[in-house]
Amino acid sequence: MINVQRFSFRVLLMAGMAAATSSIFAQEVFVLCEGAVDFASGEVLEAPRLGRFNAAEEVPVFETLHIFEGHAFAVDAQLASDGQEILVSAEDTVYRMDATTGEILAQQAVEGARQLHVHGDRVFVTRGDYDGQSVMFDSYLVALEAETLTWEADWAADAMVGPAFSTEALATVDGVLHIGINNAFAWGEEVGLVGRLNLETGAYDEVDLGPEGLNPVHVLDMGDAVVTVNARQYEATSLSRVTAGTDAVTATVAATTAGCGAAARIGDDILFQVYGEGNFRRADGAALTDAGSWPGNGSAVYSMAVAEDGRILLGNTDFIGSGHVEVRQADGALMHTVETGIAPGRIVLSPTVNAVGNMEDAAAGAEIVSRHDLMGRPVSHDAPGLQLVRFANGRVKKVFQAQ
Repeated sequence: MINVQRFSFRVLLMAGMAAATSSIFAQEVFVLCEGAVDFASGEVLEAPRLGRFNAAEEVPVFETLHIFEGHAFAVDAQLASDGQEILVSAEDTVYRMDATTGEILAQQAVEGARQLHVHGDRVFVTRGDYDGQSVMFDSYLVALEAETLTWEADWAADAMVGPAFSTEALATVDGVLHIGINNAFAWGEEVGLVGRLNLETGAYDEVDLGPEGLNPVHVLDMGDAVVTVNARQYEATSLSRVTAGTDAVTATVAATTAGCGAAARIGDDILFQVYGEGNFRRADGAALTDAGSWPGNGSAVYSMAVAEDGRILLGNTDFIGSGHVEVRQADGALMHTVETGIAPGRIVLSPTVNAVGNMEDAAAGAEIVSRHDLMGRPVSHDAPGLQLVRFANGRVKKVFQAQ
């Protein structure tokens, strides 16, 4: 006799598996390639370019969406809130572009534009070097209107209402925009600060990372705090954790610098690479202590991104004539190598689709009934890997549980 309840759930589970498998691999990957310049002559050897590939394809191929002629360098790319448009910063201009065609929809002049952060109807822009030089600006943080890119606001450097040095990475936690302040283009004069802008009240303050926390290059959102990866004065690497209402905690983790190499959050940990090491170090995102390592690809990695299903994408380049992105499984096994333009410096993953419905409302407050792996076997809530979570309202949610 067939157990109807078990059979029905198996059918639902198999449907969820098919949908989840589709969402795991049917993901578009955008890559911003910085290009290459002959620093002796100033000649642009390859202009920056934005492209994409589909990680679902058996042999993914990089498609160029736009070449930024007239620019020698491009820094950052971020998807707009709807995922249909993408924002790019290239030296002295911020662009809003169609994510499918690469068509420029709006642009705004912002000299020294570095990294971008989309929040609500604003795009925040940090500012640093311009034309390869350290430059003093009236403001190092700018807000643009997300649709038109019109200049909405800036925070004056000389009025103590905003950063007074060049800025880099951005992250929002609990309604507060965290800004990495490093003065990284004034060699020997690096600073280690995290600016905090309350997006509701407009109040601004700064947290000093201490003498061991100079030159924050990455600012990573940990949910209840941010963790910065600091290159120091290019002689060591440290990590700092900044939580609301407390002083920063900073720990030196390597006697060699991380430079501007790759780093990312993975679960509750931080992955980062130290210069000269082929693997990645892993640190606990709360205690900043050693949490093991990840194999990487055995060489220096320029950029990285972590997908919801645990895949890790690595950007590699020789900075002269080649660049590629590797798609690797969570254990480091190579899945794909995709040739791109020179210096793939930013990898952006499009949102994935939940197995049933939208990721944000799949549970809708319902009680969890059971958890299974993709073979239909029951698992505990902390079992590593991909889980299908069944709720009392009949919905199923795909969840990746990091180790």
